[in-house]
Order: sequence, then C-alpha cells, then structure tokens
Amino acid sequence: MKSILAFSVATTCAVCTGYLHAQDAAQLTGTWRLVAWSTKFDGGDAVEPYGPSPKGRLVLTPDQYWIIVLTGANRKAARTVEEKAALLDSMIAYTGKFTVEGDKITTHVDTSSNEIYTGTNQDQTRFFRIEGNKLTLRTPEIVSAVRPGQKAVGTITFERER
Repeated sequence: MKSILAFSVATTCAVCTGYLHAQDAAQLTGTWRLVAWSTKFDGGDAVEPYGPSPKGRLVLTPDQYWIIVLTGANRKAARTVEEKAALLDSMIAYTGKFTVEGDKITTHVDTSSNEIYTGTNQDQTRFFRIEGNKLTLRTPEIVSAVRPGQKAVGTITFERER
C-alpha cells in the first residue's frame, strides 16, 4: 500500500511539474523586441553594453527553440577589416533548444555568432519574469569576461510583439 501511495504521489508530482513547465514555456512562446539591457558589476556600477538604445529580438517557438539577435544602437555599414571587427563586437546571436524549470530558462546553444557560447558555455541559463507584455531575463552572477576580478549580472527586458 505504501508503495502504491508513493508511486501515486511521485506520478502526480511529475505530471504537475511537467504541466507547469509546459505552461511556462507556452507563456514564453512568441516574438519579443529588446527594450533595455544593462549589466551591473560588483564594483557597483551598471553599464549598457550596447548603448542606451540597443536593438534586438528574441523568438521562442512552440517547439522550444530560442533564437536571439542583439546589436548595438548605432551600427554602420562596414568597409574595412577593422569596421567589420567592430560590428562583430557589437552583436550577439545564438540559437538552440530551450528548457524551462520554474523561473529558469536554459538554452542549449547549437549555433552562435561567437564560439564562446558553444562547448563548455553551451548551456546558457537565465532567470525569467513575465509582467504583462514584458519579459525580463537575468543572468546568474558570473565572472566578468570584460572586467577581470569582478562579477556581473546582466538584465535584459523585452516587450512582446506576438
């Protein structure tokens, strides 16, 4: 009897957990336009990595694919090698399947504009919050790649388009 009860509880939890995850994924599905991006460093200051008016889009599909492109605000057509390198430094793009667990969304990156997002950094985990038509993604605290010895937390806000 105890075995049947334990099995019933475990099955119910698994089904409920799966339902909540599917429900969270359904709430996330759609096209989102970037409205703000800032990174706060443990040194106390916050910066806007791509300026005050970055551009970007996040697309989350019903079959749980994540497609994101973020760019700086005032990019110009490149003619020289240096200008082309500057364009690459002012953008992020990656895609892959995502999973949802509670308030965490993890993208398993399979293609990116910078190979830093593949290999050991393949799993990109973010905390998310949906309020009305706004989606906020926040990174966990990570060691900064641009400020050695400091930690950083990035926050990106999107507005639902569809």
